Amino acid sequence: MNSSLEPEQELRRRATAWAVKLRVKPRVIRIQEMRRKWGSCSSAGTVTLAADLVEQDDHFQDFVIVHELLHLRVPTHGRLFKALLSAHVPGWRELEAKRRRFAQAPQPHRQNSA
Repeated sequence: MNSSLEPEQELRRRATAWAVKLRVKPRVIRIQEMRRKWGSCSSAGTVTLAADLVEQDDHFQDFVIVHELLHLRVPTHGRLFKALLSAHVPGWRELEAKRRRFAQAPQPHRQNSA
């Protein structure tokens, strides 16, 4: 991680770099508190990432970022979406299990969901 940036700024920088690599143009990349998700992508092109995603390892951050950005190209989780995810984030299926554990975790939230 680039120590000259605040953690949320680094997360936004990372998402912007992935957007360039994936050739997508999110309207806005937002970082905010999220209780049950690591990220989301609206049909209007807003990508929202959970603020506490910064506490996760880089590979998991990449998975969440790429997952949400790919929805700008493929809105569903069908075969094309999974093929693109596999091309950009090898081993994403294990990370998906971690993401699902979080979504099912009781509140207040995801401290040790890894």
